[in-house]
Amino acid sequence: MKRKFTVNQENDGKRLDAFLAVHSEALSRNKIKTLIEEGKVSVNGKNKKAKTILKIDDVVDIHALPAPKKGPAAFFAEIPIVYEDEDIIIVDKPDDLVVHPPNPDYQNTLVNALLTMGKKLAPVSELRPGVVHRLDRETSGLLILAKTKRAYAGLVEQFKKREIKKEYRAMVWGKVKQKAFTIDVPLVRDRKNRLKMKVGLTGSKDAITQVEVIKHFKESTLLSLKLITGRMHQIRVHLKFLGYPIIGDKKYGKKDAYSQLFLHAHRLEFFHPAHGTFLTFQSPVPQRFLEFFLTHDHI
Repeated sequence: MKRKFTVNQENDGKRLDAFLAVHSEALSRNKIKTLIEEGKVSVNGKNKKAKTILKIDDVVDIHALPAPKKGPAAFFAEIPIVYEDEDIIIVDKPDDLVVHPPNPDYQNTLVNALLTMGKKLAPVSELRPGVVHRLDRETSGLLILAKTKRAYAGLVEQFKKREIKKEYRAMVWGKVKQKAFTIDVPLVRDRKNRLKMKVGLTGSKDAITQVEVIKHFKESTLLSLKLITGRMHQIRVHLKFLGYPIIGDKKYGKKDAYSQLFLHAHRLEFFHPAHGTFLTFQSPVPQRFLEFFLTHDHI
């Protein structure tokens, strides 16, 4: 494959490698550097170095581009879009849906569905385009995806600094007596089952969850949970550790009659990665919660 660009006034004076980084999002900076060093990039028909300064009307050719990889398979699913602009998408993920494919042959995912809908996702990974954080398959609610590399980098940095605020709703078995408290218990991957986490000290990572009681029911409690850290299965493991397993949790909970997990990503707060505006999104609890409320007495 081959691509050709003509330098306009906006890009006058820009370095060759910087120009290509902007105009070829699918190529990493390392790949661009390699192509230039291998003589597969020319300016006005001549091979140039990465630091070459471009001028208006220069013609830049990329020769022998790698063949595009096969895109994710089509998957048709109704994904509610809460917000979308040129940089980000906020979705209200249904429960029982994986966020991204674990391997190229798996297609029933949120990412596949969004691409099938024609949505653009940042080309940061073959299997995880646009994905900056995840929700468990069984968990429903708000999720951010990046549409550009710039947005992806900005959101990843906010997650790293713990600037993105996430609040969940959960129905748990048992009557939680304390009105509000913090769970500060480290977690580690379970050696016997690598797909699970457990409380532990050796090789563990800190895990902090803030808990507040919203309403008591006869044999259960509706909770608000805020993640200070974002470990795998953090809320589910923390609540199990305290003796208040989430209703419908087949991995960490007790056996009950519920086939769906009663955990919902209710609220998101963050700064827009492109222009810095503070954004807040909220998703009401889904139908499975409402039906539970109607069929169980609250106190």
